Amino acid sequence: MNKKSIFTALLALVTLTGQGQVNYRIDGNTGHPDFTGTLYLYDYSSIVDSVQIVKGVITEHSGQLPHAKKCSLASRDWKISIKPLFIEDGFIHVEGPSAGKWYYASGTPMNDDMKTLQQKCFSILNEYKNDEDLQNQKLDEAMEPVVRLHADDALGLDIVKNLTIYFIAKRRLEYIGMLSERLQANEEIMAQRKTLEVQLSIRAGEKFMDFAVDYDGKTTRLSDYVGRGQYVLVDFWASWCGPCLAGIPRLIAAYNKYKDKGLTVLGIAVKDKPEASLKAIAELQIPYPQILDSQDGAYNLYGLNGIPHIILFAPDGTILARGLYGEEIEQQLKKIFND
Repeated sequence: MNKKSIFTALLALVTLTGQGQVNYRIDGNTGHPDFTGTLYLYDYSSIVDSVQIVKGVITEHSGQLPHAKKCSLASRDWKISIKPLFIEDGFIHVEGPSAGKWYYASGTPMNDDMKTLQQKCFSILNEYKNDEDLQNQKLDEAMEPVVRLHADDALGLDIVKNLTIYFIAKRRLEYIGMLSERLQANEEIMAQRKTLEVQLSIRAGEKFMDFAVDYDGKTTRLSDYVGRGQYVLVDFWASWCGPCLAGIPRLIAAYNKYKDKGLTVLGIAVKDKPEASLKAIAELQIPYPQILDSQDGAYNLYGLNGIPHIILFAPDGTILARGLYGEEIEQQLKKIFND
């Protein structure tokens, strides 16, 4: 073996050792003084370690993991759930919530930087709560340097996956581009990129994309409603989605107010059992038509990453706006029908 090969092998071994062996200690307070027992360290759904709790206090515990990762520290019933918790080399200290329900972890680089970011974000959300655009701008300014600093570790990955969800698709794709090539190859990130690219391809100004759903012996298409000379407000929803159900009375009011002026409202039930959708429709007395049992088809076609998701289509089927919520719906309709 030549010197270059030996050096390459040693470098690979050092890299593997650095990534492959995490020695950590953890202590702190869970914020639940009534709890004595065991909390489990979860890597998603798998238990990788456990710690003992006495009257809410974490008994100092040492452990090892194959590599640094994001975990949750939780009880079996998940009534106590401390997340995200970044397990990496060092002494991790958990600070239980003294007010409200939040906690912080500190003592290691990822946990320290996450704690600082959390505190900044909470301050921004409170200070700019009446100005969503400025709020998002400030959140963006707080997150970008942290992602760039942690472009190849679990913290950067977690921020891009979970904390940028309220930014526009173009900006979210830019965040993905800040990650290392290794993390951009993460399955969830690749799926997120695909979804965002779909959103960009069918954003405001683009024509609608048709789909068909077979249910109860009948085929229904989006084109049965969209592109037929009326404005159409489409609500992607599910019976298990609390915010979806909470927003439906507003859609019913819009339907009743503008149906005689040229508005159609259409519900598209996604990721839901038809019988559950029908039960919710009956209970809420929804008067406008529905496409049932679309499952993932319509959801994926329109690049959704959550529901409710509301899209307003022009009479020719062009997308006028998407991602409408709350007062934005009435504001858009007023522009159309009052003018």
